[in-house]
Amino acid sequence: MNTPTLEDTSVQTSTVQLARLSGPHGYRLDGDTVHLNAMFALLDAAAHQRSWALQLWACPAAPASALDLAGHIVAEAPLPPMGEIADEIEHLEVSAAAWPPAGAGEHVMVLVLASGRPGQFNDVQDFAVYPRPQQFIQPRMKGSVGYRIDAGRVQILVERVQNPRPEANRSGTLSLELWALTAPYRGGRFQGHHLAGVVIGVVCGQGEMALQPIEVALFPPPPGDWQIVLMLREWTAAGFVTRDFANFPIRFVSAPVVQKALAPVAVKPAFPAAEKPPVDDAAKPAALLTPPVAKAPPPVVPKAAAAPIAPPAEASPRRVSVNTADIEELAAVKGLSRKLAEGVVKKRPFTSLDELRRVKGIGAEILAKVRSSLKL
Repeated sequence: MNTPTLEDTSVQTSTVQLARLSGPHGYRLDGDTVHLNAMFALLDAAAHQRSWALQLWACPAAPASALDLAGHIVAEAPLPPMGEIADEIEHLEVSAAAWPPAGAGEHVMVLVLASGRPGQFNDVQDFAVYPRPQQFIQPRMKGSVGYRIDAGRVQILVERVQNPRPEANRSGTLSLELWALTAPYRGGRFQGHHLAGVVIGVVCGQGEMALQPIEVALFPPPPGDWQIVLMLREWTAAGFVTRDFANFPIRFVSAPVVQKALAPVAVKPAFPAAEKPPVDDAAKPAALLTPPVAKAPPPVVPKAAAAPIAPPAEASPRRVSVNTADIEELAAVKGLSRKLAEGVVKKRPFTSLDELRRVKGIGAEILAKVRSSLKL
């Protein structure tokens, strides 16, 4: 399943508009699914050579033009050829997985008609702004939030977790995860280093869960200057999705480990170099006096008998990309069967290795076993 990028997306506009939205259009949120509907008008025959998609954006403000469009893509649905939907279908409705931005803020919703290619529909042809702001109702952290690192362990501090959804809408499995990112998190998809995490369970609608400080193992990030972010994530049909987050103002600096060389130890001989210990041969029994023996020449070892030189050991095993490797490469990873490798290919792309949990058959135990052999 292809998923849209939720980070700020760079858009462009064509010099010639090829198609536009026409007639009624709208969107409807249904849990983790978005339903989009629209009508289209074909303006140029070149539209037949393009791939098309409808996108739903969540923006901090209403854009005045396509070049002002900024925010997060909540959903993206590829469309049939433009000639078919513009000439033969009066009103088209499509559905796509919802990836709402994390947090509890309000957003301006924008419907976008874009062309391009799968995974990069960034040529905006037309857009429509909805006047009513949208607030996504999601599980969230409440009260005091923080963390404390001490000797390879980290203590995660969250006073309580709340689910503001209707009473019958119980959350998916929730987890608290501490991440090191290169920049402050803004609510979309991300890449970084997973420092620590713990599953805390589910929360019923209109309910909350009080938490005591949770201490878990810390996996330090590579050397660098990091932004630390605590995320509340929820398990969905598409894997874990971030629902709430907290950026901490003090950045975390991870320094490289420097191995100190051992200083040489001076060994004082028992006797000075110019002297030898006294030996009283006369005091030795005759049987213990050993005549000098001539040294035999060193044996000649044929080259064929020489011990082979061992090749240098590899620094580290090659990590296989879950987003680009083929089935054979993935199946070669110890712990991944061919069936699991086929499931990985079918479900990608992934934005973190934790999302491999949405592949049927890959649970926490298998993921922990293969994580060190994989990369994005």
